[in-house]
Amino acid sequence: MKLKLLVIPIAALVLGALGLAPQAHAQTPPPKGPTSGTKVASGLMSPRGMKLGPDGMLYVAEAGTAGTMTVGPADNQSMSGNTGRISKVDPNSGNRTTLADNLPSNGGPEGDAVGPADVAFLGGQLYYVQTHGGAAYGFPSNPTGIYKVNSNGTVTLLADIGAYNIANPVSDISSGKQQDIEIGGNPYAMTVRDGAFYVTDGNQNQILKVTAAGVVSRVNEFTGHPVTTGITYDGAGPFYVTALGQFPFTPADGKLYSVSFPGGAVANVANGFSSLTDTEFGFGGKLYVLQFGDQSDSSDPNGPPWTLGSGKILRVNLVTGALTPIVNGFTFPTSLIFDGDTAYVANGGITIPGVVPGEIWQIKAFSAIQPISITPPPAAAPPPPAAPPPPAAQQPSGAPGGTSGVPVRAPNTGAGPTASQLDGWLPALLALGVAGALCVAGGTRRFRKSDA
Repeated sequence: MKLKLLVIPIAALVLGALGLAPQAHAQTPPPKGPTSGTKVASGLMSPRGMKLGPDGMLYVAEAGTAGTMTVGPADNQSMSGNTGRISKVDPNSGNRTTLADNLPSNGGPEGDAVGPADVAFLGGQLYYVQTHGGAAYGFPSNPTGIYKVNSNGTVTLLADIGAYNIANPVSDISSGKQQDIEIGGNPYAMTVRDGAFYVTDGNQNQILKVTAAGVVSRVNEFTGHPVTTGITYDGAGPFYVTALGQFPFTPADGKLYSVSFPGGAVANVANGFSSLTDTEFGFGGKLYVLQFGDQSDSSDPNGPPWTLGSGKILRVNLVTGALTPIVNGFTFPTSLIFDGDTAYVANGGITIPGVVPGEIWQIKAFSAIQPISITPPPAAAPPPPAAPPPPAAQQPSGAPGGTSGVPVRAPNTGAGPTASQLDGWLPALLALGVAGALCVAGGTRRFRKSDA
């Protein structure tokens, strides 16, 4: 089965995504910022995964800005370039140092980008995981996978995750149940446990184990395409994995799972807030999740899917499954880590020049912050029924749209609206003339269909 991607040409959105429509950006003031914390670094290019290094520095994977190289046939085009990078940030001064750059970055013609997705240390050595590598995206020498970051700024492939995913598709894909397919998958986050990497994939919906020797195997898979994102664990306990959900990103679909170790049995732990992108244990062994943003409460079926500046850190009650908001006001946050009682958040994981910068926030004495009284927003009215697609058509990956005048791309792969539903969005987005259909860890703003 050959995949085709139908690109939607939206010139005004391209200009906005590339920062060429300042008058439109000026109409949308930058968000005020979170309710707690201090910004310690800015100027990052779509920051995604982040870890604290053994030296106390912050190490960040930046997805980049895609590029100008057109890849794929006429009906399957995206833009690629070597704009991804790995950075080290001093949490005290905010100074940023480039450790590796010119890394693969791929995106749609609207200016969205996926590339370096996360970082991790194994034996004191820094590694990163690459999304949308490989020949399909214009990088035949740099496949999707895990790379060692060398001291001279070069990177060396440890494990070809893309090849593994192509040779061993998850059951939802091999059965045809899930037709939203990103070639090679979309690794989103990784952690290290017992001397091996464990990687979540937001398109293949799985956890992979990658040994120090580069051997890849599957721990488990999640059925129903929940769009798996962050992963963490505490000591000898299970993994905890967040899920973004699919369009329209209802609160019920933003989920936290537990995954037994080493068995891989999956259980639901909590839900109730839209679009979860990360999870981490903090001071005192309490578990937290990071929310990308609230589902928009607009009743307009052609409106955007999120409310700008509504991203949160939420505390998890592992007994009851309750999620309690602790900090509010982030915009498109993608990564949460702790250093003792200090939290760090990668904010602006979708970087929109002039509106949403890529930055890192520091929140000290986190355990002393009192919960915020917030009622989870009601689910938005569903879009009107659309004409059914042709039998061979695939659903798009993610959804276009945005929040408060800033159209954005879903922060991972997930089923989106049909083409006729999207038609209702386009006039509003064109009128705004700002960045549209950006992404965080997989998928580009294209509609998928298959040919025999």
